Amino acid sequence: MRYFFAALLALVLSGCDSKTPEPEQTEETVMSAATAEIPATDWQQSADNAFQDRAEAWQQALNDFTESREQAQLDALRDRLEDWYAAFVDHYLLAASRACQLRQQELLNRMDTWPLYPGYLDALPQWPESGLISDPYLEMTRKSLRTQHGATDASEASLGFAALFVALNGTEETPKALPLLAGEDEIALRRRQYLQLAGEQLQADAKLLSVDAPLDSPSLKCGLEHTLARDAGKDSTDLEAEGLFIPATVREVNAKQLMKGVRNMDSITLAGWAEKAPGIKEAIAASKKEDSEALSAWLNQP
Repeated sequence: MRYFFAALLALVLSGCDSKTPEPEQTEETVMSAATAEIPATDWQQSADNAFQDRAEAWQQALNDFTESREQAQLDALRDRLEDWYAAFVDHYLLAASRACQLRQQELLNRMDTWPLYPGYLDALPQWPESGLISDPYLEMTRKSLRTQHGATDASEASLGFAALFVALNGTEETPKALPLLAGEDEIALRRRQYLQLAGEQLQADAKLLSVDAPLDSPSLKCGLEHTLARDAGKDSTDLEAEGLFIPATVREVNAKQLMKGVRNMDSITLAGWAEKAPGIKEAIAASKKEDSEALSAWLNQP
């Protein structure tokens, strides 16, 4: 008998559940959800196009250098890497905001880690056999480079733009000599392999941060915080005592492009952000005269 009552109770409860009305999707609730989102489609597309165009130009230059291994092609390869990096820095606020939105800050950091230990990746004049590139026991693959990146310290960079500048240009005022990249020896060959693999990984990482979705105010604010921290970090000094290094091109491109990219962010996205975050449009406009101080003040307001 108790089984009968148990079954009857279950049937009654089931009937009650089936009659519970579904939450009504009114026009107001739909509009509320929509206005909580900040459009970023045009900004994302512009950033993706710039990044991909420069990546393709870098790859073509790398192919040309691999085939000829002449100084003119090496010079062109260095120019194309700087162009590619400028496209990345120009849209860094978007990339940082996406990283915050997707909780992928480590991925973004892997795309451009600095300051870094240059001797961890490649040979230095004072240590001609140092670095992962010089290690014949390290398999030169994207997987192994991902494993080695930040293995025991955040500044142990085996991937990213700054690491590419180290492998391609070195750490001295005079860029690496042609034979170090064009030679027939095993180390030069591994250095060319590294350039190919690190470039491929950069493109793969960028795709993970590129999503066709709106942004929200907290993600943009988080992205701005990371951008300002990066702007301050480019001026770091007294790194040599710790064995750390920031490539000259990294300093120069960030000084020229980073805050400019913030001030020239997509107008549609900025308009949507300004609706959710009063004062941000004015702070960005003021930063043209006050540099990053106006933005820092906006971030630090109660």
